Amino acid sequence: MKNSDNARCIREYKKKDGSVSFHAEIRRKNAKPLRRSFTTRTEAKNWVRKEESAILDGKHVPDNKARKYKLSDLIDQYINLHLNKFPDRLRDQTSHLDWWREHYGNRALIEITPRLLVEARETLLNGITNRKKKRSHSTVNRYFSTLGRAFSLAFQEWQWINDNPFRRVSKLKESRGRDRFLSREELHLFLECCKQSKNPHLYGMALIAALMGLRFGEIVDLCWKHIDFENGFVTLEMTKNGSSRFIPLPDQVTAYLKESAHSKLSENFLFPSKNSEKRYPYSLIRKAFHKAVQEANLKDFTFHDLRHTAASHMAMNGATQGELMEILGHFSPVMTRRYSHFSKEHIARIVQKTSNNLFKTQEEPL
Repeated sequence: MKNSDNARCIREYKKKDGSVSFHAEIRRKNAKPLRRSFTTRTEAKNWVRKEESAILDGKHVPDNKARKYKLSDLIDQYINLHLNKFPDRLRDQTSHLDWWREHYGNRALIEITPRLLVEARETLLNGITNRKKKRSHSTVNRYFSTLGRAFSLAFQEWQWINDNPFRRVSKLKESRGRDRFLSREELHLFLECCKQSKNPHLYGMALIAALMGLRFGEIVDLCWKHIDFENGFVTLEMTKNGSSRFIPLPDQVTAYLKESAHSKLSENFLFPSKNSEKRYPYSLIRKAFHKAVQEANLKDFTFHDLRHTAASHMAMNGATQGELMEILGHFSPVMTRRYSHFSKEHIARIVQKTSNNLFKTQEEPL
């Protein structure tokens, strides 16, 4: 923006109590004026210089686009220019974006303020989902993260808005996260129940999750082309974090896959659904999974806890934090630290082993 596009002025106002204030104003072409009040003329002049410099540097974007475009326009732009490149993210975030479109899609972007977002947060928290439950703090944070990313792009790259209102709204405090995992005996019993299930895919999915730490979405995305029997690796082409990952194949999983390959090798997916072009939905194993959980007499156990089981036992068998991050596909060590929990028996063995080594060292002759 050129200097000629701006008009600036500083007005002096005397209050009833005799004090003086200075009102500075910068009028911009096709944009809302910038205004501030100061106690001294010097402060007002310094502010005008600073803001005009920011305008020249392109840090102030005219808000005509923020008034012109609606939230629904931003969502469409975000999907077309960004999310369509990541099919898995699009699938996961569509429900979030649909909620924002339904409740605030007709609002101009300039109307999406921190105050409105706080109201939206309360609406999300108090709303009832299709499963007749209230949303958790972590779920609401995911709704905000999804749209917040779109606003970041609108602010930083597309220059549709002057500021990202999501940066001024605090995230809700989340629970520590689940740390439920199966003991060796529980896992063997559960896998045996899965093997007896009428669902032909339940055992294989559970085995891969429990031994390799894969998410359900990563398991059902696996195709036979991703399996390298010769070198003993599985390639995950597009994971939740948007990057490829290479996971070693344990002997037990290799044996299961080789046995299954004879009947399934003609299929695209390891676990084909009724529609060969689509991945296997969790809804098709939900009942079988819950039945196996009941038969194994497990309490408070979900499919994702099989991933926790794999990670926990890897940690108990000496895997370092870096190794766990590589296997699990974590970019931040914060997520991996949750697997530092160990069974009481394991902790007892560590303490006793350390004590034995200390006394053994003292008793050795010099």
